[in-house]
Amino acid sequence: MAVLVVVPAGQAVAAPAPAPSVAFRVSDPRVAAAGTLVAGVAHSDVWWTLGTRSGRARLFALGRDGRVRAEYSVAGAPAGRRWDTLTIVRNGYGAGSLFLGDLSEGRRGALSLYRVAEPGALRDGTVTARAYKVRYPDGGHGAATLLGDPREGRLYVVTRAASAASVFALPGVLGPGVNELTRVRTLGFGVRSGAFAPDGRVVFRTSDGLRVLGGIRDEVSHVVGLDVAGGAVGVSADGRSAVISDEDAPAVFRAVPLPGTARPRASGAAAEERIVFPAQSRLPGGPLGTAALIGLALLGVLATVTYRRGQRSEFESAAQPLRRERTQSTRPVRAGRPAGRGGERVAAFGQRPVARRQPARAGAPRRAVRRR
Repeated sequence: MAVLVVVPAGQAVAAPAPAPSVAFRVSDPRVAAAGTLVAGVAHSDVWWTLGTRSGRARLFALGRDGRVRAEYSVAGAPAGRRWDTLTIVRNGYGAGSLFLGDLSEGRRGALSLYRVAEPGALRDGTVTARAYKVRYPDGGHGAATLLGDPREGRLYVVTRAASAASVFALPGVLGPGVNELTRVRTLGFGVRSGAFAPDGRVVFRTSDGLRVLGGIRDEVSHVVGLDVAGGAVGVSADGRSAVISDEDAPAVFRAVPLPGTARPRASGAAAEERIVFPAQSRLPGGPLGTAALIGLALLGVLATVTYRRGQRSEFESAAQPLRRERTQSTRPVRAGRPAGRGGERVAAFGQRPVARRQPARAGAPRRAVRRR
């Protein structure tokens, strides 16, 4: 029996809800005790889960009937880990990226998450994992679940607590170094596991049922009381139901109809609620830092222009004598122009040279002209 409690504007209204139905049964012993479940992106009819019976991380694709459709070994994931969490987000190209990890590792203050690309073909094989180191800002925590927001493409870690779980956000872009977590909020209840719906709703599994939020920063909108004990929870690809594990029957997964709809995306003034993460693309230093960067950029442009102008002036000064010499050597000589040294005038083309008369010197006797 499940009881739906609707919480509008602080008022709780209880109403009967359908009992959870059997979604599927798992007969394969490799995944009979699956502790995590996430709907596929590339394959909407597949549930992804983890198995660690061999001591190494193994990724399984379950059909809607509970049968194993493919098994993958995870290269790059170390052996001997607990591997208790799995989630999926879309990357910038729309493809799915699966993240897995051992959340108990975070009790020492930091943990490693491993990303693998969602397989495109459902056949046995090997996927390669890339590790990312993340660190809590305030010491160690034991986490309950890892969530992937399908709308923002961002990951969240939710701690395990009896009465007040904390939500931490990973940076928008994961780098090769240590990625610092940012505390987002504190919930007013304990969390065992959780999952995002495709429309942005968040479903948390608690000790007494399910709590549904319109978004990761919203308050609880619906409470579904359950008498089925268990930890794992996943949301179907269409967002209509949650699939939960049953501790009394580990091979059985049950479906619970989900109430409510997601809150529309923030716009305008509401968009200020978005958290600015350290790895997000943004100019550092606030307004003063931004102004300083702009000033440095302008100085760089001015220096480049001045340098190029100086190079151009030097080139023109060096080329001016050569240009003058070239002009004089190619200038045409006009007919009748004095040559200077030969005592002749240069005649026009086709004419004989004309002798130039020398002026008489003062006091020199004039030669008589002989007449014939």
